[in-house]
Amino acid sequence: MNVSESIDWEHTPIDMLHRHRFIARTQEGQTLDGWLCYESRSPHGGSSLFDWDHMTEVIIPRRYGLNVLHPFFRSVNVLKEIRVGRQ
Repeated sequence: MNVSESIDWEHTPIDMLHRHRFIARTQEGQTLDGWLCYESRSPHGGSSLFDWDHMTEVIIPRRYGLNVLHPFFRSVNVLKEIRVGRQ
């Protein structure tokens, strides 16, 4: 079993989280295990982090303050593990 350290996603610049693995829990209790994809243009006009495969917005940056979790999710754990291969 591999163990990977977590990243403080609330304080890390959003573009630095690109390609990192995340495990998130939705408000309904579903667990998603995926890879973060940084997009400089998101639906709300700024940058954001999406689930690479499903393009579900996961983390929203705030200009002055902490990054926040999209309301669809209850919790998220961002790992230091990075996706290799596909851009």
